[in-house]
Amino acid sequence: MQQSDTDTPVSNNSTLLVKIKNISFTVVLIMLSLGQWNDTKEAVVSVYEEVISRFTNEIEYKRISKLRIGLTERYTEQILGAPQVIKPSKLDDDLQYYYYNSDKFLLVTFIKKQRLSGFTVFSKKADFLAPIAYINKQLNTLDIKQYLPSQESILTNVGSLEYFSESYELSRNLMFYNLLLGHVNYSNAPTPYSQTIIDVNHMLNSVEEFDFSSVTFSSPLIPNFYSITELSNEIMQESLLSNYEMSALFNNYD
Repeated sequence: MQQSDTDTPVSNNSTLLVKIKNISFTVVLIMLSLGQWNDTKEAVVSVYEEVISRFTNEIEYKRISKLRIGLTERYTEQILGAPQVIKPSKLDDDLQYYYYNSDKFLLVTFIKKQRLSGFTVFSKKADFLAPIAYINKQLNTLDIKQYLPSQESILTNVGSLEYFSESYELSRNLMFYNLLLGHVNYSNAPTPYSQTIIDVNHMLNSVEEFDFSSVTFSSPLIPNFYSITELSNEIMQESLLSNYEMSALFNNYD
C-alpha cells in the first residue's frame, strides 16, 4: 500500500528524534569513558530540550509554570537560566527587571533583594498559550471578560507602547497578589484593538470617573500578556519595554 503524503511530517519528526537519541547515547558513552558525566548530562539535556522546543511548547510551559512569587533569585535562574538583559527600576531602588527573550515569548522577572517579587509574560505567537500563574488559565485562549469575574481598574498606554490591561486583586488564598491581564502591541502596525485603546486612554486621562463596563471592542480582546506581583500596578507597567527598548535590546522580535 502506498503511504500517504500526510504521514511524511510525522515520520520525519520521529526519524529526527531517533537520530538525536542515538547521537546523545553515543556522546554519553564517549564522555563516560573520559569521566566527564556532569558535563555530558548538561549537554544531553540541552540538546534534548532544544529538539523538543522545535516541535512543541511544553518545555517553555513547564518552566513558566514553576515560577512563584517568593522564590530566591538563584533558584529562579536555575529554572530560566541567565537573563539576557537587566534593567533597574526607576520606581524602587531595590528592584531590578531581568529579561528573557525568545522567538516565542518575552519573560520578565522582578528581583528585589535576591527574591522573586513578580513576573511578566508576553506571548509573541498566537499559538503560544502561556500558563497564567495561580489562576489555572492560559494566554491567547479566551475573551478577556472570561478570565476573571471583575476587574479593579483599566490601565492603558499609547505612543511609546500600545497596550490595554485590566487590573485584578487576587483572593486571600492567593495572597492578594496584583494581576494585570491584557493585550500589548509590539508591532509597527495597528491591531483591531488599536482605535478602542486610543479612545479609552483618552477618556481615562480626561474624566474623573470612568465606567469600565462601557468599554467594548469590535472583536473579542484576547490577552497576549499578563503580569503578577506582590508589589504595585506601576511596577508591572514599568516592566513592559517600550517599542524603542524592544527594538534596541532585542532587534524587536528577533
